[in-house]
Amino acid sequence: MPCFDRFEIDIISALSSQLVAAFEMLEVGPLKEAQTKALESGQGVYQLYHKGTLVYVGKADSLKKRLAEHHEKVSGRKNISVADMGFKCLFVHPNWTALAPEDSLIKYYRKAGTGKCAWNGNGFGPHDPGRERETTNKAPDGFDATYPIREDWLCSWIKSSEYTAYDLLKCMKGGLPYLLRFETAAPKSQKPHPDHLAVKAKVPKDGMPVKELLKLVAKSLSGWQATVFPSHMILYKEHRSYKHGLTIWPA
Repeated sequence: MPCFDRFEIDIISALSSQLVAAFEMLEVGPLKEAQTKALESGQGVYQLYHKGTLVYVGKADSLKKRLAEHHEKVSGRKNISVADMGFKCLFVHPNWTALAPEDSLIKYYRKAGTGKCAWNGNGFGPHDPGRERETTNKAPDGFDATYPIREDWLCSWIKSSEYTAYDLLKCMKGGLPYLLRFETAAPKSQKPHPDHLAVKAKVPKDGMPVKELLKLVAKSLSGWQATVFPSHMILYKEHRSYKHGLTIWPA
């Protein structure tokens, strides 16, 4: 028998099994504004449920903020109701969240049952699909294909008035539950495109649908195209056909 050996502790597996046990002690709460607002702002891991099925596991620096973002995202989608969504969350010390415990949890739950964590790696996370995805006509991810955006979303925060194209676009972008991307002065620049500052658009009434507002802006700009994708909307100075996008202007 040797008098020495190496010892390795699998901290991630130990953490994962304890998190699984801790989650099992919790009830699923409704993903409502009142519920998320009542949470602390600490970091940790969380689970999302759709009609009682675990569909997503994630971690966040602020559980309160991230769950509110998910509530908003689901609210802006077709074929799904936020009333069918629920969540569990655990506040975890920063030392442990750095170990990416959500990865081991996803593996555990996927092994445990079919259909679990179906939204992980399927386009649900908060990200911009990127310009290249559009120009290469890459198909939308599963979540976006199943639950496309509501292009009729009412922009209740936008009032009847006259705006520069830039101010209106910026105002729309700030209140939407999904991405609106528009061309700027240069790629990756935050500086407005000169066309957007030179042109004004008149909004005829309060709370118009986003699709109509985007068309209104595009109409006021010469050579600009507005396109709706399952996951987001864009406005670019171009004339291009997209396999997975619907051009709403020019009509």
